[in-house]
Amino acid sequence: MKDSVASSFTTMQEDVLFDVPYSSAAPFHEYYGDGPPPSRLGMGCGWQSFEVARRVRERTGVKATLLFSGRHIVAVYPGADDLVVLDPYLLHRLPVVLRGADAADGVVTATEDAFPFRTTASGEPRPSKLRLRWTPTSGGMHSEYSRYSPRLDRYVTFRAFTFRPGSRLPAFPPPRGLVLRLLLHAEQNNVSIRSIDRDSGRMRELVLPFTGRPRDRLVDERFLITKDNQGAVSHAGTDGFQRDLTEICASVAASPEELVGYLLGAAEIYAAKAPEDLEVPEYSLEDE
Repeated sequence: MKDSVASSFTTMQEDVLFDVPYSSAAPFHEYYGDGPPPSRLGMGCGWQSFEVARRVRERTGVKATLLFSGRHIVAVYPGADDLVVLDPYLLHRLPVVLRGADAADGVVTATEDAFPFRTTASGEPRPSKLRLRWTPTSGGMHSEYSRYSPRLDRYVTFRAFTFRPGSRLPAFPPPRGLVLRLLLHAEQNNVSIRSIDRDSGRMRELVLPFTGRPRDRLVDERFLITKDNQGAVSHAGTDGFQRDLTEICASVAASPEELVGYLLGAAEIYAAKAPEDLEVPEYSLEDE
């Protein structure tokens, strides 16, 4: 692979991480509302993968293969004996390179550091981790993203996806009907935006959980929470919440009114469209 292409993988991955944050609110506005919001207000997880693939192709002419797990999409670049993976949703800063020569019992495993970069109580660094397992003979891949939990003092798996052999997405975006169904999936228990500050590398989230109150009180900013880089939760109206919200707004070039309205608008769409009897898992309000 040419050095210019490899360099573009890193640059485009970083640009999407810092400039196009993950937001579960964005698809609600795009598919049920007035259209896609500005990229500074984020994209859904699969849309981030498509965005990094689009940027790489514009710069280098190299086209990604899009793998589909049923709930998630990842951009991969097959080589003669390797596979390069870009998945901004899982927060790795460097491209993950899986090399066939490193296979053990037919499986290639690679791990990269990812955001957020946390610390223990004694100040020891604990970066998040993205671990990939790839079977070159079949093309199947499994990804597992874990974070250090300061509360538990150990790593915890946060997300995991299995991409079965042949699970390619022929075009993006997926069919509209599929997207609409996924937006109202029972796993959808909040709307959020997650930003990473380019200068400090610190991650923060603004979240509106959907659980803990009746449907007619879903769209209520008093139930907003934030999470800081260490995963500490702050509730609306507290100093910690205001501090985190200010930092997120600075990262995405938005006012607090715009950002809160953005999440509440997505929640209003969800409340109007989701079936009344839809049961969603409880959203944890504990510190991570």
